[in-house]
Amino acid sequence: MFTHGYVMSPICRPSRMAMLTGRYPHCNGVMGHGEQPPPGWQEPDVITPSLSKYLTERGYFTAAIFKHGREKGNVWDVQYHEWPNGTGYHDRNPDSFYKRTKSILSRAKDLGKPFFLYANPIDPHRPWVDTEEERRSFAIYNPDNPYPEPSRKYIPEEVHVPDFLPDLPEIRENLVPYYESLHRGDECIGVILKALEESGQMNNTLVIFLSDNGMGAPGAKGTLFHHGLRTPIIVRWPGEVEEGMVNDHSIISTIDIFPTLLDAIEAPPIEGIEGKSFIDLLLGKEQDKPREYAYAAQNYFIKPVEEDFFPHRAIIDMDFCYIWNAYVLQPNGDRKYPNHWLDVVESCLDGSHPELAEKINNLHHKPVEELYDLSLDPGCWKNLAESPEHKKILDSYRDRLFHEMESTMDPELKVFTGFMKDW
Repeated sequence: MFTHGYVMSPICRPSRMAMLTGRYPHCNGVMGHGEQPPPGWQEPDVITPSLSKYLTERGYFTAAIFKHGREKGNVWDVQYHEWPNGTGYHDRNPDSFYKRTKSILSRAKDLGKPFFLYANPIDPHRPWVDTEEERRSFAIYNPDNPYPEPSRKYIPEEVHVPDFLPDLPEIRENLVPYYESLHRGDECIGVILKALEESGQMNNTLVIFLSDNGMGAPGAKGTLFHHGLRTPIIVRWPGEVEEGMVNDHSIISTIDIFPTLLDAIEAPPIEGIEGKSFIDLLLGKEQDKPREYAYAAQNYFIKPVEEDFFPHRAIIDMDFCYIWNAYVLQPNGDRKYPNHWLDVVESCLDGSHPELAEKINNLHHKPVEELYDLSLDPGCWKNLAESPEHKKILDSYRDRLFHEMESTMDPELKVFTGFMKDW
């Protein structure tokens, strides 16, 4: 398991497409939800295939269970689609994941082909268990045939409150549905592995588990904070990866998965992608050029129009998280950044918790730069960007960001260059 894995974007679609292409969002053209690529997108000099297309061309049987309809350029022999808001009977149903996985593995075996399965349990994506949001979604999309309830119930005292939220009784209560949804998601993962084992292919299959973004709560998903980007990356590869190994000293970006898989199957590498293989780390060796940091980007949620366009970038490593909010420097830069999922904290915004209220306000109205000391402040509460003691550190992260933007033709490079001239 790698404890310092980071996604490329804190929302589903650009995060997943970055993983499936090994490329930054502004290089593969999937920079948000909705219209892709956005108007004015400049195609990179080197055009590369998606992972599923590459493997299909090399004789693999490829299949996707959910969360693939938003990604362009993929090729699937079998594909299952989820309903809106993940409300379909099969969408959060462990039994459905089990049966579909068995069917996919059986078809690949009958064809005599190796397989690539892209399996995506909807949980713990919103809506969470037994919430008003879930009831509204059922009423609109699937009033008659809901998916099953989770098999495990939680009480507030059992839940873990992450660092980006205060540990308050009301917040614990509001997180219970999340953990119940998470448990059902875990069950889906379990039955996928059960079907794999029953197929007789467990010991010659490489399995990678990760998330595509952080928890749907203010201060995580949709933000470039530590908890919006960090994901566990768990790898099972019998005979190759040492069982129980924990790597807590290497930084992995999810764009690194594509080239790593190509190395694992001894396929030719793809030139021009931003991802870096970490095959040596999997095999217990030293990496030739270890990744020093991860780069991340957020551009827009739904439509690439001015009122919904909020480009910002981040550089994150073991020590600090640096965020540059490009949109603040652009016309209407003082507009309110959308901060979803306030239901987790709204019962605490009655004036009795001023620090939380200030953080929520800062999520809506951002400064140009943010810098957080992750060793002391993993929840990203105290912005150090204007701290004189951190000026040299701030400059080093600016340099890293400039390097990534310049070398990959980031469309916000001109804005960043102008910003740096002012300093």
